[in-house]
Amino acid sequence: MAEPTLAYQAKSTSIGVVGRSICNARNHHWVAENSGGEAVGAGELFCASIAACAVNMVETIASTEQRDLAGMEVNVAVYRDFDKPGGDVSLYDQVRVQFQMWGVSDDDARFLVKTWKQR
Repeated sequence: MAEPTLAYQAKSTSIGVVGRSICNARNHHWVAENSGGEAVGAGELFCASIAACAVNMVETIASTEQRDLAGMEVNVAVYRDFDKPGGDVSLYDQVRVQFQMWGVSDDDARFLVKTWKQR
């Protein structure tokens, strides 16, 4: 088996303020916080990264497969049951991904989402 090749890399560094860090990928930097702060929260960044991946991948799949797609929006929401006792690891109870697409047939939209899920 061949050695895997690095595809993406990002990091987050503490800055001396509990619950706040500086993140970076290549030459881009941003602040991440626990929920409720002024900056975007780490959970929100998690949702945004899934949504961005979905939009970019589905548009690429549509282009490669020559399927009409005028535009799209992906909404990602995560849910937690805060009444459950906490464990050693923080887990989401549900992750919901909702696709809205324009300029595409229902069959092609289903094909695009199914292909995205398989990758």
